[in-house]
Parts: sequence; structure tokens; C-alpha cells
Amino acid sequence: MGDVTYTAGQDGAVTAKEEGKGDVRYVPESDLLAVKGGKETGEKAATEAATVAATALTEATGKVETEHQLVLQAEAKVIGLEEQIKVGGGSAAELATARAELETAKKSGEEHGTALLTLRREVIVARYGVPADKVETKDLAALAVYEDALKSVIGDKKLGNFAVGAGGGGSAALEGKKPMDLAVEAYSTSNRG
Repeated sequence: MGDVTYTAGQDGAVTAKEEGKGDVRYVPESDLLAVKGGKETGEKAATEAATVAATALTEATGKVETEHQLVLQAEAKVIGLEEQIKVGGGSAAELATARAELETAKKSGEEHGTALLTLRREVIVARYGVPADKVETKDLAALAVYEDALKSVIGDKKLGNFAVGAGGGGSAALEGKKPMDLAVEAYSTSNRG
């Protein structure tokens, strides 16, 4: 075992260097706890956001399904009244009223469907960090497939820049920087900063 030299940094870290071997850096426990606390806070916020998003999606889906049922009922009523008029029963006024109800139900269903589609897109953008332009042309079925693929690949983590074609600098962004500077930079860009 060679000679070991210790150097104290301004940040409170101690670097141990052994001849012929690499450096070992010891940092204050408070720094480690701060990083751990930031991670736990981020995980808690992500869990809460996922719960809110799931609740909103469930409510929106329920509204769309309810509106769809109303459309089906109105269509059945219109068809029934048309049949009655053909055989001599029912009135044209009842048919007109039923058609008006059908149109109202269809418009309401379309509005709720559009709201659900927008909400679904926003959830995918927020949860997975996907740029909005990647999901803006997808319909509900395509979004469901896209989200399943994202879940299979990355789970609940956010996508990196390379997964959506944005680049990111790679290791060139790390060159020439001290580990403590990188840690300070990471901490300042975290949710706790």
C-alpha cells in the first residue's frame, strides 16, 4: 500500500489520494442527505401528480362513456319513432324532439371526447417529458399504444433528450468540471433549488 495524502476542500469535502491509484472523495453527510431528500421529494411529487392525472383521466373517461350512452339512447329513440310513424303511430313532433336530443347528445359527446383527448396528451407530455408536438396528431387509440410503449421502455421515469431526438451534449457537457461543481449544478436545477 502506497502513501496516502488527504486534502480538504473549501466545500468541506476531503480527498484521499493513494500513490498509483485514483482519488477517493469524502463529502459531508449533510450534502448526501440533501441529495437524498431532494430525490424523495421529487418521487413524492411525481406520485401525487400521477394520482391526480389518473383521477382526471378516470373522470373524463366516465363522462365520455356517459355521453356515448346518451347518444345511443337518443339514436334508439329516433329509430323507434321513425318506425312508429311508418306504421301510423307516433307524431312528427315527437320525432323532431328526439332528433334535437340526439344532436345535443352528439355535440356534448364530441366536446367531452375532445377534452379527454387533450387531457390524455397533456398527461403523456407531463409524465414522460415527451415534447407536445410528438403527441398532438395522435388520437386516443394511438395515444394508448404510445403510452403503453413508453411504460414498457421507461416505466414512470422521464425520457432523456436522446429518446425524443433532442440531443443533449453527452459527456462533452461534463468535461473539465469538478465533481463538486457538477453536484452543485445538479442540485441547483433540482426541484429543491
